[in-house]
Amino acid sequence: MAVTRKTESSTLAFLDIISCGLGAVILIFLIIKHNVDIGSEQTDDLEAQLVSLEEEAQRLSSENDRLRRLNADAEKAGQSLEDALVDAEGTLASLRQQNASLEQNNNIIEGELKEIETDIPVDRVEVKGAGTANYIVGMKVEGKRIAIILDHSTSMTHPTLDQAVVAKFDTEAVRRRAPKWQQTVRVAQWLLARLPEGSDFAVVGFADKAAFLSPGPRWSSASSRPDLAQTIRSVTRLAPSGGSNLGAGVDMVLDMQPRPTAVYIVTDGLPTQGADRCANAQSITPGCRQRLMNKVSQKWQAAFPGGTVPINTILLPMTGDPDAVSMFWGWAAPTDGLVLSPSGRWP
Repeated sequence: MAVTRKTESSTLAFLDIISCGLGAVILIFLIIKHNVDIGSEQTDDLEAQLVSLEEEAQRLSSENDRLRRLNADAEKAGQSLEDALVDAEGTLASLRQQNASLEQNNNIIEGELKEIETDIPVDRVEVKGAGTANYIVGMKVEGKRIAIILDHSTSMTHPTLDQAVVAKFDTEAVRRRAPKWQQTVRVAQWLLARLPEGSDFAVVGFADKAAFLSPGPRWSSASSRPDLAQTIRSVTRLAPSGGSNLGAGVDMVLDMQPRPTAVYIVTDGLPTQGADRCANAQSITPGCRQRLMNKVSQKWQAAFPGGTVPINTILLPMTGDPDAVSMFWGWAAPTDGLVLSPSGRWP
């Protein structure tokens, strides 16, 4: 009996294979299409994120620039503060120095006032006069209105001419410490310490020009501690300089009203400047200095005929001026005044 072949199962299997293959192709197509959509969406997201990041980067860059400017401003402000601090420290140091100087001046003034208040015995000094033997006498400070005329020219720094010439190139501080000037300051204090009670006084300083060292142009009371303190302060602050114009100091005293009843001159020699053409020369000769001195004494004698106002001179040492003693003595003698030539240790 012949065998009958069954073909349905093989055909079915082939169709299944074809269907599976078609399904796989469709699936692959769908998968590929889906991934394309997903990639497009991701690209858009990434582009949006990139734009956002770029905007953020620009914002951060702007913020960074702002912070840099702030930092630069802060550095400038810090430098300004440092400079201000340096200036403040310098100012503080200057103020401290000024305070120390003021304290030192106050101590000096207090010491000087104490000396003024102390009753010190009259010192004895040597007196020289032309044709008169040397003798020792006590100088008295007396009078109702006492004028003190104080020389603070350069020559008042040292007792020798060569040292005084060199002193012109010294600083003010060095000239203040010069030995003869320190003696001059002591002489001024010595005179002020002996002002009679109830008297008035005035102190005039002169070099190239003249000016009041006491509270001028009025007379000051000898019992006024503020006026005495101010006068002492003015003397101690002077630094000797310039030429010697005695006539300017005398003119200032003569202009005071009422006029003085006694005068005390502190100097070291004949004037080098004054109202004479010879004083304008480059070098001052001894004859010119004598003419200048004669003009001063003659003007005084014309103002006080008869020698009614005593002229007293404390002549500090100076080499090279041999005519000074005789000429000052010739001015003082008719007025019953004195010329004193003290040693370097007095007073």
